[in-house]
Amino acid sequence: MGGGCSKSSKDDVGSTATSSHPESASKRDKVNEAMKEETSSKAVNATPEEASLQTFKIKKVDLNENEMKTLKLDDETEIVVVRTSGKLHAIGSKCPHYGGPLGKGSICDGKVRCPWHGASFSLETGDVEDYPSIDGIAKFPIEETSDHFIIKGNLKDLRTTGVVKPLSKEDKSSNLKVIIVGGGAAGFACADTLRKEGFKGKVTLITRECHLPYDRPKLSKAMSVSPSNIILKPEEYYKNADIEVMKLVDVTGVNIKKMTIQLSNGDDLEYTHLVLATGASPRRITFPGSNLQNVFYLRCPEDANTIASASKGKNVIIAGASFIGMESAAFLIKDAASVTVVERDGAPYRRILGDKVGMRVKELHEENGVKFKLETTIMECKGNGGLLEEVVLSDGSCLKADVLLLGLGVVPATAFLKDSGLELDPVGYVNVDEHLQTSEPSIYAAGDIANFPLTLHSESSPQRTSIGHWSLAMAHGRTAAFNIMGKNRPMKTVPFFWTQIFGKSIRYAGYASTFDDVIIRGSLADLKFVAYYCSGEKVLAVATLMADPVAAAFANLLSERKTLTKAEVLSLPPSLD
Repeated sequence: MGGGCSKSSKDDVGSTATSSHPESASKRDKVNEAMKEETSSKAVNATPEEASLQTFKIKKVDLNENEMKTLKLDDETEIVVVRTSGKLHAIGSKCPHYGGPLGKGSICDGKVRCPWHGASFSLETGDVEDYPSIDGIAKFPIEETSDHFIIKGNLKDLRTTGVVKPLSKEDKSSNLKVIIVGGGAAGFACADTLRKEGFKGKVTLITRECHLPYDRPKLSKAMSVSPSNIILKPEEYYKNADIEVMKLVDVTGVNIKKMTIQLSNGDDLEYTHLVLATGASPRRITFPGSNLQNVFYLRCPEDANTIASASKGKNVIIAGASFIGMESAAFLIKDAASVTVVERDGAPYRRILGDKVGMRVKELHEENGVKFKLETTIMECKGNGGLLEEVVLSDGSCLKADVLLLGLGVVPATAFLKDSGLELDPVGYVNVDEHLQTSEPSIYAAGDIANFPLTLHSESSPQRTSIGHWSLAMAHGRTAAFNIMGKNRPMKTVPFFWTQIFGKSIRYAGYASTFDDVIIRGSLADLKFVAYYCSGEKVLAVATLMADPVAAAFANLLSERKTLTKAEVLSLPPSLD
């Protein structure tokens, strides 16, 4: 592993269970033996084709230990040069996720983290170390003389934004059968990791939707988006990887003793390993008029597209001022006659971002025409001919409403597990250990439905929680895949999410289920700030706007299980300039 964190990582933060079903034990023993044979092979990292290498000589620049700089090879090509642990690395300049500038990110422990969405990559191999990027980064041979850096590569690879590892294929003689239930972030990442790491058993991905896995966070940010434009990988990828995708199918039950699942089409499927990644469903509420036409929930691309179309020139009410509600409001206000957000709390995002940040984002929405009704709820919908016309609020007021979007939180999609014998918590989340294994060792749960031990601040005293973050769900899926393959890989990631509103992106790293103080550096008024969320003397999380790479650096700090203290933050200058 590489050396310590870059200077910016600190400064920039400142600026298995026993089965209860013995009938399946002998079957599982055979599976374990097969796993030993099939996980011995390793995927080979993708590298540029040596036959077409070119040599580029660029003027040497000063580059200190644990520092990186973006350099131009020509008018169209940039590369990032990194010096860490006394070694030089040359990598592609853009994150494969959405093109974030890696040279403006944070380096730590032999990894580079994207400043935009927190994806992390190994400087030694270019492989993904943390999501949301699916593909790795290009890495190139580099040498230095007294005056120059000498880099070898071909222009095609130098200009690429991602490198795909070779994918294994199914060996028909294998008796291993991995079934993944759910086509979201966790389900996709599990299937993807299995094939990239050389798994040769059968892989089946089951989704209730009609689409291949897609970038779900886009739904509230770009509500008119075509599903085909946000799929994570095209059909060809699944064919090349021998991943069977079953669409428009629900899993209705799990039989642990028989190691089978029951499908909505009447079929039963056998598994040797089962990954449950069904995600969360919108919390549905019932009140007078809630069944009127144009009362919506947002879960899939069809929902998003329908809401966007129905809102044009209309009066839109959004119930809920968290991320889906606020992003949807920012998108819809462009074409709607009006958008009003109704929130029972006193500030948007209060539980996650606190009052100060929440109210400043509210002001940003208001500056763009969005209205708010805080500390109130919707009591009734009124309509005519079955069509929504008005909402009645708990304060007695009435609002014209042609469209109502209900964004009132989510619940785990685990009703089909009620009689399975798996251990669920009182809310319905699936209890798992640090390897994402459930109370039944052959079954894993990943993503939004998993109640897992988070070890950000203490390996010995993890915090058991459920977190609905896209990148974290992908990390869950990857961890489950590693452990299916017998790699004994505990879950280790840093929660990192982002929200985009009116061209502004707030990045959040860490996890603060509760906090007793929020320290603001920079200017909320100017929308250039860092918010530090503290509990006692410890900083648990940060939220940033126009302050890269602070969130990435803080994520790196937490990944090293290091701590930023409140005193350290208070000793920093109040300005970010």
